[in-house]
Amino acid sequence: MVNETVLSNIFLKAVLPCLEPLTVKDVQAAQIASGWSGSIRFSSGIRGPRCTVKLKDAKAFVTPSALPRPDIGLFFPNALMLNNLFRGKGITIPLPYKGLLKIKGLMVFSKLAARMQEVLEGRESSVLDLKAELMIGLMSRAIVVLSEHDPEYKGYAAKLHGVAEFRIRNGFASHVDFSGTTPEARLGAASSPDFTLEFADNALFLDVTEDKVDVQAQACLGEISLQGDLHMGQIINIALDKIGEYLL
Repeated sequence: MVNETVLSNIFLKAVLPCLEPLTVKDVQAAQIASGWSGSIRFSSGIRGPRCTVKLKDAKAFVTPSALPRPDIGLFFPNALMLNNLFRGKGITIPLPYKGLLKIKGLMVFSKLAARMQEVLEGRESSVLDLKAELMIGLMSRAIVVLSEHDPEYKGYAAKLHGVAEFRIRNGFASHVDFSGTTPEARLGAASSPDFTLEFADNALFLDVTEDKVDVQAQACLGEISLQGDLHMGQIINIALDKIGEYLL
């Protein structure tokens, strides 16, 4: 059963940050983002997650916190209502406590979010590389969210110390650093990862994220490789299964 509070954190802290590379790499997204300059704050419940999306110079900047003085403020009474916004179904009742009349900003964000969904759900060759880049960053950020908020996974993550890296051979990479008091997700390769999960190419990586291939068979063929601390790898695999449960 999906924990709605955890999912709301995944949407705000792992999914929305995909807007940053999207507006840099995708011409259509940049054109949409150029239509408005300002910031939108998303808030879930009294103690729930916050996130601020700022659009400026045709680019998106996402901060997983409540930045001061947003142009538009949207408050969702509970996690379920916020999640329904991203699911595109169910009851969604945001309370616009600021910027009620700034309809243009909301329309631009809505179009930008729709474009992000098109890329994340697309399989056309034209978006394959960008989708892989967005997904590999999303994966690391989602693991951090689970490590901090998922009641079951928090116990597993507390046992980790070191760096787990995810990479596509000769392509994109991201990693999660469990060395500090709280885990941190970062884009790019790590200098000395303790565990590495590598995929042969973008298409295989995306097939794995959508549960379309036999991972063990691909590992036997050398198309997927695991190196380093395999105990860390087992705990990371639990997180990957959970991400699938939340987002698929």
